[in-house]
Amino acid sequence: MPASRPHIAARTTEHNGEDVRTDSDDAVLMGKIAAGDKSAYTEFLKRYLSAIVDFAWRHVGRRVDAEDVAQEAFIRVWSKAPNWRAQGPSPRSWLYRVTYHLCIDELRRRHRHGSLQDSGPLTDPGATPEDNLLRQARIGQVVEALGALPGRQRTAISLCAYHGLSNKEAAATLNITVEALESLLSRGRRRLRQLLQLDSKGVSS
Repeated sequence: MPASRPHIAARTTEHNGEDVRTDSDDAVLMGKIAAGDKSAYTEFLKRYLSAIVDFAWRHVGRRVDAEDVAQEAFIRVWSKAPNWRAQGPSPRSWLYRVTYHLCIDELRRRHRHGSLQDSGPLTDPGATPEDNLLRQARIGQVVEALGALPGRQRTAISLCAYHGLSNKEAAATLNITVEALESLLSRGRRRLRQLLQLDSKGVSS
């Protein structure tokens, strides 16, 4: 068990979407992390921190809370790495599973305290104000529609559509079968289309 925790910065850097790593490569890192290798931990954090913050943000709705969730997820990677087994889910799926449960905990805590969500504006600094308004409106429609889905449907779509996990990896993250994952995706996508169509009709009327 590692003796101390390495520092985790609250803010993230841009995620390099082209920097694709294999599960076996991640597994090597996890073995080194379990042995207390801080450089391996830092490499694993760099690979996934931005994506994990984004995943948490889609669930908890506030950037600052998403960063807190991500920080706790990586603290658990550091402390729980010796518990990871190569025969189980990939390190990436394992990380998303940890994050998913932390998001659920955060939403439950927020519900108990009656806290409201505030996701903040999403803008493109290179776009015109008019384009940003249209973009925010469309993003807002999608975020609102995703938020209206049952929790597991929303998570399944987020993992596969936004974070590039395979059906097998997403199923491992949710601890369900691939068939159950595909059923969640099918029902979630169908409901999402219905919600977006209803929203579009409301805007145009």
